[in-house]
Amino acid sequence: MTPTPRLLSSALARCHRALGLVPVRDARPLGRDRPTRTATVAASVLVLASGALVATSPHGQALEPVTSGYAAGDFETAGLTPQGWTVSAPSPNRVVVSSSRAISGVRSLLVEDTSTTAPVTVTRAKFTVVPGVAYHAQGYGYTTRGVQNLGIVFYDAAGNRVGSATTPSSGAVMVWSRTEVHATAPATARTATIQLSSTSGALSQVWWDAVSVINPTMPNNSFESLPTETAPVPGWSTYGSGGATVALSSAQAKVGGRSIELTDMSPTGIAMVSSSLVPAFAGVAHDVRAYVRPTKGAFSLNVRWYDAARKFIGMQRLPVSKALNVWSLVYSRVTAPNNAQYVAVQLTTAVTGSSSGAWDAVSVTPSPGATVTSYSSTSHGEPLDAFSNSNVTGTTVIGGRAKLFTLVSGYPGEFQLADVETGRVETRLPAPGMDVGWAMTKTDDGAVYLGGSGGHLWRYRPGAGELEDLGQVADRASTVWDLETAPDGRVWGVSYPGSQLWSYSPSSGTFDRLGSVSDTHDYARSLAVDGRYAYVGVGSGHPTIIRVDLTDPSSKVEIPLPTPVTSGNVTELELLGRYLMVRAPSGVTASGAKYAGERRLYDTRTGSWDVAANMAAQTPSELDSQGRFYYLSYKQLWAVDGSTGEKTAVAPTSMVAGRDRMVLRATIDGVAGEWMLAYDPYGTVRAIELGSFAERSFPVGFLATKMRIKSLDQGPGGSVYAGGFGGSSLAVVQPDTGDRAQYPATAAPAVSPGAGVIGEVEGTAAHGHYQYLGTYTDGKVFRYDTSQPWVDGSNPTLLTTLGTSERQDRPMAWASAGSRTFFGTVPKYGVLGGVLGIFDDDASAPVIVPAPVADQSIIGLAAAGDVVYGGTSRWGGLGATPTQASAKVFAYDASTRRKLWETAPIPGAQAFGAVSMGPNGSLWAASGPLLVELDPRTGAVLRKVMIYPAPPTTGAVYRNADLVYADGVFYLAAMDKVYVVDPVTLRVTAAVPSGVSIPRLALSGDRIYYASGTVLKSMNR
Repeated sequence: MTPTPRLLSSALARCHRALGLVPVRDARPLGRDRPTRTATVAASVLVLASGALVATSPHGQALEPVTSGYAAGDFETAGLTPQGWTVSAPSPNRVVVSSSRAISGVRSLLVEDTSTTAPVTVTRAKFTVVPGVAYHAQGYGYTTRGVQNLGIVFYDAAGNRVGSATTPSSGAVMVWSRTEVHATAPATARTATIQLSSTSGALSQVWWDAVSVINPTMPNNSFESLPTETAPVPGWSTYGSGGATVALSSAQAKVGGRSIELTDMSPTGIAMVSSSLVPAFAGVAHDVRAYVRPTKGAFSLNVRWYDAARKFIGMQRLPVSKALNVWSLVYSRVTAPNNAQYVAVQLTTAVTGSSSGAWDAVSVTPSPGATVTSYSSTSHGEPLDAFSNSNVTGTTVIGGRAKLFTLVSGYPGEFQLADVETGRVETRLPAPGMDVGWAMTKTDDGAVYLGGSGGHLWRYRPGAGELEDLGQVADRASTVWDLETAPDGRVWGVSYPGSQLWSYSPSSGTFDRLGSVSDTHDYARSLAVDGRYAYVGVGSGHPTIIRVDLTDPSSKVEIPLPTPVTSGNVTELELLGRYLMVRAPSGVTASGAKYAGERRLYDTRTGSWDVAANMAAQTPSELDSQGRFYYLSYKQLWAVDGSTGEKTAVAPTSMVAGRDRMVLRATIDGVAGEWMLAYDPYGTVRAIELGSFAERSFPVGFLATKMRIKSLDQGPGGSVYAGGFGGSSLAVVQPDTGDRAQYPATAAPAVSPGAGVIGEVEGTAAHGHYQYLGTYTDGKVFRYDTSQPWVDGSNPTLLTTLGTSERQDRPMAWASAGSRTFFGTVPKYGVLGGVLGIFDDDASAPVIVPAPVADQSIIGLAAAGDVVYGGTSRWGGLGATPTQASAKVFAYDASTRRKLWETAPIPGAQAFGAVSMGPNGSLWAASGPLLVELDPRTGAVLRKVMIYPAPPTTGAVYRNADLVYADGVFYLAAMDKVYVVDPVTLRVTAAVPSGVSIPRLALSGDRIYYASGTVLKSMNR
């Protein structure tokens, strides 16, 4: 028998009372309900939600649990046995109340299945249900292994099972995730239970908390109940002013035979009707539906939220303006505040003007989430394997033949040694943990010492089959920047962080760590050593040179640069007799003047920078056996006496300078003598014998390594752009065919990097058939026309270089909307404050907005219409000390060229590595595994979702997350995982539970691409 509306309403009230969780009382004036027990509720994951609230809407101040109005599902009672539940846990399984973790209160229920044959079932006491009515259950699970189930089971009057619905937990480990079940009671159902269960064939361990069930059916939601003396509209309270009226009507109905009629013909009056309170789930989305048939004017539908004490906590107002004289659906998806337990719907006429019309079929129900998907990953190989990038080279003689050696960037980096005359690479040895090499020095016994990323010192002995790892050079050392061999044979080095100076004794195999050379500098980037002093180039704020007396290391003298600048690094130092060669950094002086930087000679005897022999544009060679060093200028070889500074033109030459110039005594091409070698990283060694000045040229190409993926973005036509870590490198992958191309060209004749060739790719963005590229160093921005062939130096086109003009280094963040493309940057070493760049179209120059957020880098962007939203890092260029306590999110209107708002949604956050538009125009930002939903109009915080506690950090933080919205869910890359987060239900799935090397995602077709070291992988959507 189908229940009548009046019987249904009465049965619903009995059912609510039977549940014992969410009693629904007859309508009374809102806000005057008697207080009930207050509890603490949790949302998935830790959630704080204030919703798009108005009036008295609260905004969250911290990541806090939400609350549960269901005491039995909070497991806060004393003892190990869950009160109100029946447990079936055959040994060795167990079910106990645990205080080891909780998301609601301080206790939860541990359900542990360690048997492959006997499952666990935990069943709540039965409660009364009404046939045909929908019930909604939720539970929060913290999983360490396997999957368990949350279910609703229905029974008939005889206790027979007549229906059920079950949802598995997400399986995401070490995080709280919300599981929900929606089910309608069958026609013969009279009671139901909530059930937690495992499966017989699998092991699992889940802590459950905040388990609850609600029936959110709104009493008399279709206005079919007849009026009484005390309730003109049963289940609803009414209000009218200025002659406005509220009355039941049988003239119009969308469902059944009646509706509610609101009539307000006064310009100042109002008609209002408010529902009873019905239960809601805290912190998650709810669907609001109603039908309206206006005959005049406009209305409002207000969603009003109440806490466990039935105290009003906030409201969402939905303006309603629909076609006259026809029924129209009013629908919205709204999010409950974190402390909401109840919700009511309020229908009103407009405050100004007159309006009239009928309403029917009003409901508020928990929103269904996206389809639950199983995820798997596919490998697409190692796309970056064509590059042999290096930063430094050296020479030696082995077996009477000249050799050239280098550190090739890769994962790991490799020491490679090639024969100069044959060009053949004879040795390649990996240095695990060192992706990029920065420093090399040779000792008299022929050993080569190596350093770079990773902070360890390595040694190569000629003929050895592997490199020796001599250990970490200093506490916390992450990068060895320079190495030098002292006259006594000790190997000296400098490292980051902490501007550390140290030495290594090859004879004893021990380190002597002298500590920091400067309390005010984090970077020690360059080093020169003689018999008494070590000269250390420090930065990146106020770069300078520190001279350390090696007989008394506490004795330090600063040598100011000839043109002091406020930021940068002294990247090259070399002692050449009495002269110290210095590469002075570019930057801005204290007076604000821009300085381009240059190479200078410093006279260590006189303390003067005024050395006539200096050539500002070129690094000189090493000293030869006569104490001379050399420059190449205007097809002339110049020699400088290292003891007097006398400069002499010694021979005409066709030799080009190359990147590195070394002096070596060897026999080359049958000629014995002292040779100066110049190495071009694109594959040529040029040699000049310093006695006869005979010249030779040899092709030497070091071998490519496999590079770690640093950046990842979608390109035109579904392509995927992967940039490498360790120098200029880019792979363009076509997922549909598996084809790939790598740029820039590596074979001769290649174009040199100074001729408009891309550098290390920080980020990219597709816009039509163009791909914009941001590269390090010097903040170069390129535009690649993908409809035309790639030609190094011309396509991509270099659009701007921000290094000198804006002191920017890394165009990291990218977004596009409409005709515009946007980018955001991280500044140069020692500089605070990134810029926002705006291309109004594909033919325009960029508009630069300096530091839209003071002293912060811009590392994440999303755009919608004319507005671009940015996420920042509180950190600037490496070595700069942050001035701001928290990273921020901001909005900027590109049409009016003004910032709309900025906010710090999580106090103390280091960076918001990603921002993304979400469902219904919502705005989300991610700081690692912390998600924040913001009001895009104001920046007000609507929800905070903690997927996992933010990991501790010890240094600068930039792109700590990526966020892609598709298929009704967010794909979040953070830490070493890819999470799938349903913003509606807050179900969290670890789609990729480990192995993600960078938090970057690219969406192409039906797959999400991510990086795992050198390997490009994808997961299904």
